Amino acid sequence: MKKGFIYIFLALLCFMSCNQDDKDPQFNILGYWNVSLVSAPMTNTVLSGDQIVFSERYIFNDDGTFIKFSTRNNRSLEPLSEPIQALGLYEMKDALDPSHVFELTLIFETNRGMAANCGNDGVENLLLTKENRLVNNSWSACDGLHFVYQKNSSRF
Repeated sequence: MKKGFIYIFLALLCFMSCNQDDKDPQFNILGYWNVSLVSAPMTNTVLSGDQIVFSERYIFNDDGTFIKFSTRNNRSLEPLSEPIQALGLYEMKDALDPSHVFELTLIFETNRGMAANCGNDGVENLLLTKENRLVNNSWSACDGLHFVYQKNSSRF
């Protein structure tokens, strides 16, 4: 009887573990993400590659923290002479829109002014697309810029 219970328990455990619906591992937020495209929808301007004169990077850690580095002046696209950084926490949930994989909410604990948004001080929202790009269109509500970030395969 005891052996029968063990076999039933193991069978149930195997069935339950096979029933989990994991996300594709290619959609991993952890690591380094650099700005790769900037667009201004109101003027139909799109900048990419060498046209982007500033640098901006997110680093997402597995403990739920992030670091944002930027040389972008918040009032313009001109580069700053020294980079600035912000630290904070992020929350990730499955996206409601089928064209996205995850929705991320970034809560800035330092340098809250670096959060790109329309009035929600210290909070930034990003989307991870099925093309494995991070999109920040938080400023679109106030006719602002859209930023797209691409994951680096190396750290630098």
